[in-house]
Amino acid sequence: MTQTAQERIFQLMRGGQTMTRQDIAEELSLSMPTVLQHVTQLIEAGILEEWGTAQSNGGRKAKTLRLRPETSYVLGINIGIRLIEFVTTDLLGNLLQSSSISLPFRDEPDWYTQFQCALLDFFEQYRVDSSQILGAGISFPGIIDGQRNQVVRSHILGVEHMGLERFQKALPCPAVFHNDANCACFAERSAGRDSYVYLSLNESVGGAIMLNGRLWMGDTFQAGELGHMILIPGGRRCYCGKQGCADAYLSPQALEQDGWETYLGHLAIFITNLRMLLNMDLVIGGQVGIKIRPQLDALLVKAAQYDRFARDINYIFPCGQQEYSCALGAAEFAVEQFGDKLLHRVGTMR
Repeated sequence: MTQTAQERIFQLMRGGQTMTRQDIAEELSLSMPTVLQHVTQLIEAGILEEWGTAQSNGGRKAKTLRLRPETSYVLGINIGIRLIEFVTTDLLGNLLQSSSISLPFRDEPDWYTQFQCALLDFFEQYRVDSSQILGAGISFPGIIDGQRNQVVRSHILGVEHMGLERFQKALPCPAVFHNDANCACFAERSAGRDSYVYLSLNESVGGAIMLNGRLWMGDTFQAGELGHMILIPGGRRCYCGKQGCADAYLSPQALEQDGWETYLGHLAIFITNLRMLLNMDLVIGGQVGIKIRPQLDALLVKAAQYDRFARDINYIFPCGQQEYSCALGAAEFAVEQFGDKLLHRVGTMR
């Protein structure tokens, strides 16, 4: 679907920078009359605001604009095996409130009642006004089919073809659902990095692929299922039923069993294989990603044994977002999905 000029301006300003009207026109290849018209409407709707002046070599200084981050808020939720995480963010992705509770997942009616109560407690604790929430993003450890509104499969939680309306009925706002690794990958996106592989090293190993600032989902929404690529043929039994999956060697449980020396050897093989395939930076996230930084030099040495094409192993990075990464990424998806609700205000004001 082609974006309108107003949507393009809104998405551009979501980068958090301040820009003049001329900057916007040049960046988006729009005419100045078009930019002036839509910027005026966005200011009147309270979505943009003037924020200082630009430097000038002479003459009148142009006023700069920014997105008003407090215009609305979004809710991010991560459904884990044993925990639920809640966050709220502003439109720029800044974390406002966060909390986690122990609530092991069960696809049963009473679980959704407990989930709803936990969310209401979160709102009450932090005085969150649910009427100000634009929408919710929900991170879930499984393959999500948004078109059919279902979890196609989650090995780790033992569900298949599970309808997502169960969650939606418990929420005070519309929701968008994504795989947990996709959400954590989205949380790593920045102005300086828009193409990379995200390796999620949690209780279940997964991943995601960011290409030019957009997630590559694949034909059946399974792109990035890195945990079930074979690492050691005929090796350890994986919970999916195969033998030798990366999941059986790169989870936190495998690290505890094998120790860092052996674990880093397996990780180095896996990472350099991904590098040969995709030729992109690789970000290590999840529970292991949080702890990997002190081991990074040792990992680079091992990776150099397998990658003979790179002069330097300069493409492996620890995750930048270490807490609430899945929930924060889910909140980012919510802004992208429901931002047009804000722009609807502009239409009603004309």
